[in-house]
Parts: sequence; C-alpha cells; structure tokens
Amino acid sequence: MAKKAKKVKKAKTAARLTRMAAPAVILPAIDGPSPGTLVPIPPSNTFNQGLHSASEQTMLNAFGVPGQRTQDCSPATGAFKLRIVSRVNVGPFNVSGLDVAVASLVRVFADAIQQIPDVVAAVKTAGMLCVRHKRTNANSFSNHSWGSAIDIFFGSGVVPQGSNKTHRGCLQLAPFFNHHGWFWGAGFSGRSVDSMHFEVAEETIRNPHQ
Repeated sequence: MAKKAKKVKKAKTAARLTRMAAPAVILPAIDGPSPGTLVPIPPSNTFNQGLHSASEQTMLNAFGVPGQRTQDCSPATGAFKLRIVSRVNVGPFNVSGLDVAVASLVRVFADAIQQIPDVVAAVKTAGMLCVRHKRTNANSFSNHSWGSAIDIFFGSGVVPQGSNKTHRGCLQLAPFFNHHGWFWGAGFSGRSVDSMHFEVAEETIRNPHQ
C-alpha cells in the first residue's frame, strides 16, 4: 500500500510540474514565410486608402513645437511634454509617445492579435518618440518628434529607407494600422519610402473623434 501511495504521489507531482511548465497561451505555428521575410511593397493603391502623411503644419497647429529640431533625438520640451506618456505596454513591447497615439496603438495590436498572433509575437520596434528633423529634410520636423509615429521591424535588422521591399509582417499589420487611422510609410515615394514607418494620419489628427 505504501508503494502504491508513493506512485500516486509521484504521478500527481509530475502532472503539477507539467502544468506549471506549459505556456499560458499557445500561439498557432507560423504557416508559410516568416514575418521577417522580405517581400515587394504592393501597389500604392492597395493601402492607405483615404489616409495621408500628417504635414508638419498640421502637427504644429495641433500640438505645438515639440522641442529642438536636431539631427539626433532630443527631449520633448515645453507644454507639449505633458502630452507624452512613457514606457506604456501596447502588447508586444513598451513605447513612449503622444498619449492619443499610444492609446490607438494598443487598439491596433489588440485587433491584430485576434487574427495574426504569430506576427504580433514577432514584431519589434526601433522607436516612437524622437524629437529630430526628417532624415531627408533637415528643415522639417519628423513626425517622430511628436511621438505620433513608430518604426517596426522583424528578424535581426530593419529595412532601410528608400528600399522597395518590406518585411512580410509589416505588410500583414498595415491593414490594422490603416483601420485605426494610421498612414503606412510604404506609401512615401522615391528615397523617402519607409516601409517600417507608421504614423497617425493627417485625417486622424484633424478629426480625432471620427
């Protein structure tokens, strides 16, 4: 009887350890190419429908001067600084940025995880808030300056600006960003095309309650 009781106890202990080791959420396996696979940017009329990049003037009118227009990241200053929220968990990672943009980003990833959890699990960010000028125009603020834009990527490296390729994961996430009023930087032209870049669109900034 003592041996039987000992075997039962061992079995219960093994079952308990198995349950402890199992992940709380089991995501489906990735089918086909991984989110980090490079694919061509599709025709521009297949995304960003009715959405445009927010102009510098629109951003200045809505939020004011964010800080110094430097080459590298400088801190947000003045009254605008009060609009910045820091280290907020939006699902796959933490970000710091404009309060309304961060709240919208939470909704983007919440929707995406319902349909493409493998992609959300693999996404990485190269940053959101960064007060600086545009890489292609030193006389104009980047929309990162207001923390209303985010750069995302997959795998071990980013897709450089000016490339006509994108990570498959960015292509898969683009409809979710567009749905929530974000413009995809793959819609820029020439050397400005930036497939890792997503920003709150001009129309969303102008009509935040629509």
